[in-house]
Order: sequence, then structure tokens, then C-alpha cells
Amino acid sequence: MISTTRITTSEVRKYNKNRIFRLIYNSNSISRQEIADKLGLSLPTINQNIKLLKEEGLILLEGNFDSTGGRKAQMITVNAAARYAVSVNICPLEIRTSLIDLNGEIKDEISLKTEFATNSEYGVKVSELVENVIKANHISKDNLLGVGITMPGIFNEDNSMIIFSPPLKVKNYKTENITKHIQYDYIVQNDARANAFADYWYSHKNENTVREELEEKLYLMVSDGVGGACVSNNTIMKGEHNRYGEFGHMTLYPGGKKCMCGRNGCLEGYVSTKNISTDIGMTLDEFFEKVEKKDEKCTRLFDEYLDNLTTGINNLYVIFDRDIIIGGVMSRYLTGYVDDIKARLASKFSFDTDGSYFSLSQCTSKRADTGAAIMFLTNYINSIG
Repeated sequence: MISTTRITTSEVRKYNKNRIFRLIYNSNSISRQEIADKLGLSLPTINQNIKLLKEEGLILLEGNFDSTGGRKAQMITVNAAARYAVSVNICPLEIRTSLIDLNGEIKDEISLKTEFATNSEYGVKVSELVENVIKANHISKDNLLGVGITMPGIFNEDNSMIIFSPPLKVKNYKTENITKHIQYDYIVQNDARANAFADYWYSHKNENTVREELEEKLYLMVSDGVGGACVSNNTIMKGEHNRYGEFGHMTLYPGGKKCMCGRNGCLEGYVSTKNISTDIGMTLDEFFEKVEKKDEKCTRLFDEYLDNLTTGINNLYVIFDRDIIIGGVMSRYLTGYVDDIKARLASKFSFDTDGSYFSLSQCTSKRADTGAAIMFLTNYINSIG
């Protein structure tokens, strides 16, 4: 027996409205005719939905394109001030908050130098920072989508508990110690996953198209710790136990250097930025300045570093067969060494490759911090219809 599912007129209208908005959203500015051409919809359908989106305050009709011989076409853009979200980054010695608009642009930032603590007072400090950035920008509760909170560590399946976080020095820490003070919808996310999601999202922004499916990308985030994520079609892969992406704890050298997790030989123990800033005893800026000046010791250490890093990247590529993007603090220092890294990768892979599957994140560190807040934007945009 053949089963058929009827699509109602209402569902078609919602679908069309969402596609029209997403195309406007992914374009700096666009005309009605361009929307019709790209989506294959009639101008009456376009005009009807433009009217609805304008009434809902989601788009702006401002200015005209240059004439190509006839009447000047009206510019249609997203109203970035229609909705906002707040990003909170919990760090060992600092709390960073930022306000982003519907376009994902950072409108304001407030931070507080304070050591992470498990007491209630710390949660109050977080909530006060959230309130301060909202009130300073006169954002109404109706226009705030939510608060995205990122923290380093391995979470349980619903992100209600950090099972283990060496940077924060906690085990079995309940995230409600912070979230119970937040008066808005919230998301709590691992920092590496949030950073990966931000890079993925920004890389598809302003594509001037609407794609129903987006490719899968693998991220390796290298900072004080080493983590990662796989993002597919705007979704973070979680794994059966919510530990997908803990790439920093693959074994690089059995019985090797002690890692913050307590085990020996983890990738993180060899390629985290802490290996330079702490183990070598100098800042990253100082280290790479010496590398540029061909300092013998630093050049040798950096050669060893790149060998370890590319071994880790190669292992991931062999397993996942996906493009791999390096993000985190270290990515900013590797821009001059991309060709070297690709050559090392090509030499380590058993089959034909030129290392072109590797790239560096183009997302700034500030934008990367907003990953959890951007999840609110994505959910909201998908709900329009």
C-alpha cells in the first residue's frame, strides 16, 4: 500500500516565507526580482511575504539599487535590530559577555576579571554581567532570544553537568549553579563546540543563496586546551555519550607526557598553547617572534610542534575523511605556515592528497566566542514561517 502525505496550503506558505527570509538574511541586500529568480516564486508571492516580514519588523525596505534602464529596484535587507542574543564565556580567570544582533554582529562587550568559583556568588556575578549588557543597550525582554553560555570541559548528555574540567578545576559541577540566576532562555555548551559552530555559521553567512543542506566539517580547536567538533547542516554532532570531538585526548605517544586529564601521551599535552606559554616560559607572541628570527631553540621546538600537530590532524583525516579546520588561539599564529603544514600532511597520508583538506579558521576569536548565542539565532531563523 502506497502512503502519501498531503502538504497543506498553510505549510506551503510557511515554507515559502521561511525561504524568502533566509535568502534575504543570507544577502547583504536583494531585490524582489532577485528573490523570484533564485527561488522560482512568483512576484505576487514575493510581495505578499515581503509585506508580512516588514509588518513583523524583520526586514527593512531602504534605498534603491542603481538603475539598469528601468525603474530602480528597492533594496531589501534584514532588520538586524529585530532580535538579539547574549554570549557568556566562562574562563578560569575571566567572564566575558557580548551582545549580538540578528546578523550575528557584536554590538557590545562587558568582561570581568574574576577567578572561577563554585559558590553561588559566582553565578550572581554572571547574571549581573548579562543584565548589564542588556540594560546598557536598552534591549527589551521580547527582543532577546536567549543567553548562550560556554564553558571548557566534558559535559554529561544534557549539558547539565560538567563531568570534568581541568581548566576550571572541577568535577561533577552542576551548571545550574550559574543558570539558576539567569532570567532568560539559555543554552550551555562546551567552548570548543561553540567555537566550531560559530566558524561554521559565519562561513555560510552572506552566501546570497538558500541551501537546504550544508556540508559536514570537522574542527580542531587549539588553545590552552585542545578540543573539537563535527558540524553538519547547522547541527553539532554529539556522539552516544556527548563526547564527540574530544580530539585532544587521542593518544599521540603511549606513556608520554602527562596531560591535564591525568592520562599520558594525549595530543593536548603536545599541541596546546600551554606547552609554549607555560612549559617553555614565554608568551606566544615572544615565541613566534623568535621563530621568525630563526632562533635555534624555538625553531627546533616549533618544528617538533608542527610534527605533532600534523600527526594529530592526519589521524583525524584518516578516520573521518572530512575537511579539517583549525581554530582557537593557535590558528592566529599559523597563518604563515599553511604551506608547511600541508606539505607535512601530504607526506604523512598513505594515499594521494596534497593536504588541501586542511585550512585555518577565518573566524575572529571574538566571533568564535559567540557560538552558543548564535545557536539562538539559528533556531529563531528556522522558526520563521
